[in-house]
Amino acid sequence: MRLLAFALLWLGVALAHFATPLPDDKIAPPARQFGLPLQGPPGPDSWLLGQLYGNTTGAYRQRTSAYRAGQGIHFGLDFSARCGTPVVAIGDGVVVEVDGPHGSPPHNLVIDHGNGLASLYGHLLERPPLRVGTRVRRGQVVGKVGDSQFSCTAAPHLHLEIRDSSHQRFFNPIPYIAADWETLTLVGGFSRGFQRDLDDPRRWQYPDQQPQARRGGPLLNNYARAWPATQSSKPALNALANRFAGLPGLALFSSATRLEFTRTSTPRRLTSGGCCVSPLWSPDSRTVLFLDKPNPQSPAALYGVSALEPGPPKPLLPVAHYNPRFTHALLPGRPSLIEQLSDGQRFYLETEGGNVAWSPSSQRLAWNTTQPEGNFDRRRSEVWVALLGGVPQRVATVYGGGLTGWLDEETLLLTGKRAPQEALRNLETLHLPTGERRILARAMGMRSILPSPDGRWVVYYVAFDRSERNGLFAVSRKGEQRKLSWFGSYRWRDSQRLVYIPLVLGQPTHRLFEYDLQNNTARLLADLGAKVLNDQWQVSPDGQRVVFLSSQDRNLWALELP
Repeated sequence: MRLLAFALLWLGVALAHFATPLPDDKIAPPARQFGLPLQGPPGPDSWLLGQLYGNTTGAYRQRTSAYRAGQGIHFGLDFSARCGTPVVAIGDGVVVEVDGPHGSPPHNLVIDHGNGLASLYGHLLERPPLRVGTRVRRGQVVGKVGDSQFSCTAAPHLHLEIRDSSHQRFFNPIPYIAADWETLTLVGGFSRGFQRDLDDPRRWQYPDQQPQARRGGPLLNNYARAWPATQSSKPALNALANRFAGLPGLALFSSATRLEFTRTSTPRRLTSGGCCVSPLWSPDSRTVLFLDKPNPQSPAALYGVSALEPGPPKPLLPVAHYNPRFTHALLPGRPSLIEQLSDGQRFYLETEGGNVAWSPSSQRLAWNTTQPEGNFDRRRSEVWVALLGGVPQRVATVYGGGLTGWLDEETLLLTGKRAPQEALRNLETLHLPTGERRILARAMGMRSILPSPDGRWVVYYVAFDRSERNGLFAVSRKGEQRKLSWFGSYRWRDSQRLVYIPLVLGQPTHRLFEYDLQNNTARLLADLGAKVLNDQWQVSPDGQRVVFLSSQDRNLWALELP
């Protein structure tokens, strides 16, 4: 019997992996014909959208291993939720596989919906109580959320795929599922960004435009020049200060000239032609920068456009990670290269290919080195600190977490466990001169940790923990903790005020609100007149304006804040 079961398993694998893909004319096109796989509204007590389908940064790092079968992309949608959360069928159909040969352990389910489409529900907690051939209805409970790490504390989530019924082609679920995706992508994402091809950085940068994949086909994202750079990247020796000689570069940010402009309460369009993602502000709050290469003849660079007097974007700086003051740039690799832009002085650091956190003075750097494998809950991270050009020092070890940032020139903010067997993670400070570590909060996990500009407050949220620990919190360095009455995407405006977009589905546009920690009050700031795409919005350093990527035209818009 064991041999028969083994033979049947291999037969199933062969049929699933080597069947003939269905042609386009046998597959129903996307028409928002399906529903979401989880019930009720999203939130820290229910579920949140996790990793998107497509060329995510997380998939790119594992494109030749975990995601090789899907041509190097994440060929499903991940929904974060507590283990045991009911999973529902996204549409009417027939169960065709229960714990079939498609991975996504510990358990999986496949439903055939007809018209050439099937859905797979992966990382289920237990074997679904359904038989092959059972008819199911849209919204019917078909399983329970589990954990890809088999722990229910490391990575509890549902992995959802939409495939052709031959299981050879994988499709982006977003155009197939009727949902308020602009709002869902505001909160909860991991590996949220998409990998950039510096030879064509505008390709595959929106959630609904990710490519379909075929089982076992050639890599879609085998880029010669990728951004963010990977651990194995080798920084160019001719970097950085003179890469684009004759361009404005840093001079634009240091100019004493102040443009006069008319304030307006309505958004101002900054770009055209559906450009660009991942905006960031110059230190003087006058210029919005973004990575671009508008045509094959243009350089791949950080382009800039004035938020006060919009005009055609211009290439300003080489592609690199910059410190907040834009005085230094980092190119990840082994070793990572840091260049002081004023004089071209170079420093090298072994950061294992990651970015670094800069201290407020930009004279010190901190970074993590993390075990590449093992349960997420128990992976060891070493935290390192170095003076610019100095010798690195290991200052802390944490498990299931790591460095979050600097609170001041002598204090780091960490998250994680002090021992791998602990149940809860800490949010704690590390005072470098004394080595003292002070716990500010404890929970199964803290997300979207964001220190205030002066380092006196930290905002974070907890999801899928005990109900009293779930929600959005602000904690001071003195230990004062406050649970906030709203939930959504947030940014600091200054050291006392947060700007946020509520996680409320079904609204025609996104609205900006302001929360004042000192007075514990909230007020409406503005209606954006559109929805933000994939949480792409930033408040300027002076707190006077916001830039956002509009879902209506895929362009960047700026708005003056009252």
